[in-house]
Amino acid sequence: MKKLPVFTLLFFLLGALFLVACGTPAEVQDAVEDAVNEVAPTLEAAATEIGPTVEAAIEEAAPTVEAVATDVAEAMEEPTEEPMEEMRTDNLEGETITFYHFGDLSGPLAGITGPLINGFNDSVAAINANGGIRGAQIELQFTDTQSSVDEAVAAYDRYTSEDDNILVMFTYGSGDGEALASRFVEDQIPNLAAGLSAVAFYGPESGYTFGYAPIYPDQFALFMDYISANWDDVKPEGAGDDIKIAYVSWPTAYGQGAYTDETLAYAESLGIEIVANELIDPAPTADTTTAILNAQAAGANVIYTNSLAFGPASILNGMGALGLRDQFLFGANNWAMDIAIYAFVSDPALVEGMISPFPYLFWTDADNPGVQYAEEQFAANERTPGEHGVGYLLTFAGVDLAVQAIELAIDNVGFDAMTGADVHAALIELGAVDILDGVMRVDFSNDSRSPHEAQIRQVQGGAFVVLQDWTATPDLRPADNFSE
Repeated sequence: MKKLPVFTLLFFLLGALFLVACGTPAEVQDAVEDAVNEVAPTLEAAATEIGPTVEAAIEEAAPTVEAVATDVAEAMEEPTEEPMEEMRTDNLEGETITFYHFGDLSGPLAGITGPLINGFNDSVAAINANGGIRGAQIELQFTDTQSSVDEAVAAYDRYTSEDDNILVMFTYGSGDGEALASRFVEDQIPNLAAGLSAVAFYGPESGYTFGYAPIYPDQFALFMDYISANWDDVKPEGAGDDIKIAYVSWPTAYGQGAYTDETLAYAESLGIEIVANELIDPAPTADTTTAILNAQAAGANVIYTNSLAFGPASILNGMGALGLRDQFLFGANNWAMDIAIYAFVSDPALVEGMISPFPYLFWTDADNPGVQYAEEQFAANERTPGEHGVGYLLTFAGVDLAVQAIELAIDNVGFDAMTGADVHAALIELGAVDILDGVMRVDFSNDSRSPHEAQIRQVQGGAFVVLQDWTATPDLRPADNFSE
């Protein structure tokens, strides 16, 4: 029998039922049975034919149905996310950003710190007068520590108790930087430091301290590189071929900052002998004659000091008093080569010939726009000639560094969300950058928290003359303590 479509058969069955509806019960029963018998095989075959198709369709759709059900359930459980607020990166009028710093204004280093503080005041005033940091004004908080590390820690404690989101601090002393290195990390506060202690920058608990210049061991090594390569040109009259250095300095974190295991090993690698480490008082009236005579007895023909202002001056005065100035090549770290030394020497001629690493520009680099800018502010604020030294100029550079890092942090996370950790990240992200139009060069990428290049300059006719242009310093970070 020819098979009819399922729906046609059903229609036929219903029609048969309708046609016999008026017949006798026996006739109706016979008609129904005939109809059922007629369509039953076809219905059975159709069911057999479409069953697998329906089962396959159900099986195929099941994962999709299950996934949709899961999405719906999760959507019902999770709260609807609030729309993100737009970052504020400009138009910060009415906001303030505080720069915290502390140093000696009434202790032994007051004469050195004073120009630094005035540099801060003048630099920040100039920035605020020109719109601040995208409209936000900079406020300054300063504490006089009288050269006491304990007072520096107390100032830090007070600052952090009053402000729970400090973006940056500035420190001057190596001792302060070493004492607070772990606190800066713990509280995630970047420290821009003039005290160039290797321990503060690279010790096991460091990581948030960044320097204006190479650490003191790197500077000492660069000095040794230079005199080793140019010994015949710079050695004192009558000195032989061997270089013998007496290290004469203060018994402080700063004074001993260049006398490390790394510098001693580096000297040995160059064939240089460090024959003495003589300590002198960190005071303008210090008697250095004993230290100088001990250096002479040890056979030294070079004296190197990691001190500044009255530190190198007291050594030079002692050599002058003993009539031994021409027997020693005199070298020092970057802070020593500054006009501040002339306020303490008995004769300016004693300073002639001093050689130092010099990791920035000076006022005599008058064609530089950054130097010109600082010079304009110096004149506008009627600063005295005695303040026309490296401290005032480098403070302008330090403030510019902080501003650049803060602006980058604002771009990255917005003003409202910005923290000290974001400024720390921005200092690293800046990479190799010229600060204040090249007055200072820094690069804090690749785990470097101090610059690694400097010039070598010598005092000639009262001027700081370039002997060797920008050169990479040896890298004498303390490997055993280096914090990744």
